[in-house]
Formats: sequence, structure tokens, C-alpha cells
Amino acid sequence: MPKCWEGHRLFRETSRKSHPACTYCDSTAKKQSEVLICRKCPWWLICSHCASRPRLPSLQFDPLFFGPNTPRLLPPSGHGIPGSGHGSLIICPGGNYQFLVPHEGLPVAEHFARKGFRSFVLRYRLLPKYSFEEMQEDLISAAEILRKQFQGPVCAMGFSAGGHLVASVASRRNRRRKNQRNLEAQALIYPCIDGSDWADEESCGFWGDDFEECFQKGQGLLSTRRALLGGPGFAAPPSFLVSSTKDEASPPKQHTDIYARALQRKGVKHCTYLRRNFGPHGFGMAGGWTERCEIWLRERGFG
Repeated sequence: MPKCWEGHRLFRETSRKSHPACTYCDSTAKKQSEVLICRKCPWWLICSHCASRPRLPSLQFDPLFFGPNTPRLLPPSGHGIPGSGHGSLIICPGGNYQFLVPHEGLPVAEHFARKGFRSFVLRYRLLPKYSFEEMQEDLISAAEILRKQFQGPVCAMGFSAGGHLVASVASRRNRRRKNQRNLEAQALIYPCIDGSDWADEESCGFWGDDFEECFQKGQGLLSTRRALLGGPGFAAPPSFLVSSTKDEASPPKQHTDIYARALQRKGVKHCTYLRRNFGPHGFGMAGGWTERCEIWLRERGFG
């Protein structure tokens, strides 16, 4: 039985004008085509094309989960060449640094590859075995590899904790690696900016048998907090920001709003901030932000 991310049953209906865009591909369903909708989540719809796609692989074979000790750039499935435009796009899924969220990975890369952007998913290392420094190294190394192989600029797109990782890399350059080349652009989608929750056992979000290990190792995630909130060490390339007013996990007022103001104070050019009701945290590509992002990327020399 197909279900939405909240675990509600999906029902088959004929598409109507009032229906939202597809949650997976952000396309408007063809008139009178069959779609899957959630009657409890009004933003949730799967078009007939995405409904016919094969299911994501089981976790033991999912490339985001299989081989978690080995950082890797994963090309979008179904594309021999992951897009062939100018520059490269690195997708960093969220998952609270404990796992990687499937719908924030390969489906996103597939979408942008179809639009002509060379796209990869970064399977970065995770807690509790690896440190925040090592996760940042994974992204820095991935960008260096793509520059060497394809030339041109590199943009990293991070969701939730992945957005925290992407934003932290620019700060790290200021703090540690003066010779590190910065990303040419970044897209932060419902990012976690104020990481203070990771310092609290009740709200850190870690779970499972390795909770204690994750909590202890996770204190390293706070190393860039002051900088990301606009303090000493703040640095950023041109940025595309997306946040939802219905997001209770990373509320805009505590996260993206603060980062946007820091960008403005520092005079970072070519920044765009989309802030409205996109749905709850984890909305992925839903809500229509991808089209604006594609335009912004092309203006920055990608694609």
C-alpha cells in the first residue's frame, strides 16, 4: 500500500486543477491523468509518471546506505552522463548526520540532470564513527574532484543537515584552510543553521543504540554555530535559500532568516531567498522552488 512520508495511505484520483505539483518531480500532473494523493497532507501528490517508477531499493542495497564508510559521488540513476552542462552540482541529503534521506538524494540529482545540470549525490560519512571535520573533508574533496575532471564552477545543494554541512564548509575555509578553494555557489534547502539542539539530549534528534556515541561526537557540529549565525568567521558564496513557514524542525526565524540577514550584512551578492508555506520539514522538491533554482543556477554560469 503506497503511503506518504507521514505514513498515511495514498488514494488514486483523477488530477484536478486544484491539485498541487508532484512531490517527487515538481511537475504539474496532466489533466485528467491518474494521480496518488494523501487526503491528510494537502501538499502530497504523486503524478502518474513518478507512480510508475520502480521503488527505491531496499536499504541493504541503497547506495546511500550500502558502504557508509566510503564517501562517494553517486551519479543519478538512468543517466550515463549525469548532465553535460557547464559546472557541477553536488547534492547533500539531510538525515541529522546519522543517516542520509533517500528522497533528498538521487531523485533530486535525476531532476536537475534532466534539466541539463551535471549532478551528483555526495554520500558523506556519518556519526558516530566519523567526525564533523571528516564530513566537511568529504564535501571539499568532492568539489576538488569535479573541478579537476570537468572544470567549471561547483555548487553544493544541501537539505536540512546537508544544508548545515554545505554552509559550514565556507566557514571552515576562513578558520582552517586558507588555500582551500571555496564553492562558487550554494543552495540551502530548509537548512539547520543554529545547531544548538545538538547540544541538548532531549532535542538533538539522535536515536538508536548508538545514541550516546552520536550525542558525544555530535558536539563537534557546534563548531561552526557562531559563524553561521553571522559571527566571526562567517563566509558564504552566492546563495539560494529555501525555507517553509510550516517547518517546525528548522523554523525560519531560528535558522534561515538569521543566515539570510548575515548574507545581507556581509554584502554577499546574487542571493535569493524563498520563504513561504512549502509544507512541513522534509518537503524535498515540492512547492515549486526548483524552477526558480534552475534559473538562478543558469545565471550563476551552471548548465
